[in-house]
Amino acid sequence: MARDFHINGESMVYVKGRAASGLGSLVELGLSSDAINVTPEFKHKEIIVDAWGEVPVDVQWMLASLTININLIHFDRDVLDACIRESMGGPAVVGQVGRAGIRLGNNGVRFADTNKYVGLNIASPQDSKPWRFFFTYLTGQPATFPLGTEKSIVKTTWRVIPYT
Repeated sequence: MARDFHINGESMVYVKGRAASGLGSLVELGLSSDAINVTPEFKHKEIIVDAWGEVPVDVQWMLASLTININLIHFDRDVLDACIRESMGGPAVVGQVGRAGIRLGNNGVRFADTNKYVGLNIASPQDSKPWRFFFTYLTGQPATFPLGTEKSIVKTTWRVIPYT
């Protein structure tokens, strides 16, 4: 592979989830207003043995998660609402809160009725390699909605985990 500038270009965000969520087929969530930030968070664990003092004799890879920040400018509010509901464990409508402790994966396979994780896909006409994340959910402050007389750029924060 040759070294070159990498320009992703504009990005369309697609999502897919379980059929009962309203996300049963691959649907457009929306177009990003600017760069999408994908940030991996690697996890390692040092192996410490007394014979080596205070430095590790080796390091174990302990998986990773990712945080994805997407600012949406041209988006489908119903699809975003479905993603918010799934990330909250699947209440009937946005604004309702389910009970605490609901597991998003719930030991279910991808797209099973018990699995609330959402597949997140980022595609660009410039980039030949789309980004695909199988098990995502909106996290932290999941979405910020600026309300006013100007365009609304909704900021979303996604987390990707290695669910199996």
